[in-house]
Amino acid sequence: MSEIVKRIGDFAHEERISIRQIEIAIGSGNGTLSKAIGSNKDVQTKWISLFIKKFPEVNPIWLLTGKGEMLNPNLSLARDMVEEPKEELVTKEGMRQKQEVIEALKRLVDSMEGQLKDKERLIHMKDQLIRELEGKDIKT
Repeated sequence: MSEIVKRIGDFAHEERISIRQIEIAIGSGNGTLSKAIGSNKDVQTKWISLFIKKFPEVNPIWLLTGKGEMLNPNLSLARDMVEEPKEELVTKEGMRQKQEVIEALKRLVDSMEGQLKDKERLIHMKDQLIRELEGKDIKT
């Protein structure tokens, strides 16, 4: 699991956030991740699980296996955008920020729906090709 912890460090470096900020976000004690990164040690799986929940923009496959892209292309929103809005955001500026978040999430949903339709078309085309190929095998 030390490779996973190393990848958390890579993410922090890439996003220019401190390991301490990640520890605070996941609710771990000071040094839970930083000590593991520094000494190439493992951490409890609950911290990995919380990291994945608090940082949805990180591709979990990359985090666990090192394969693929670091950032999930379907969830490249900043983590601030998916957190619950704070009560102090009652001002006009706060309302504007909330509306921006809502609009960004709508664009994300639209994009994901488009990707889903594209994938459904590909599946249909592959199914049709399989049927055609199976038909040729039977005739020969």
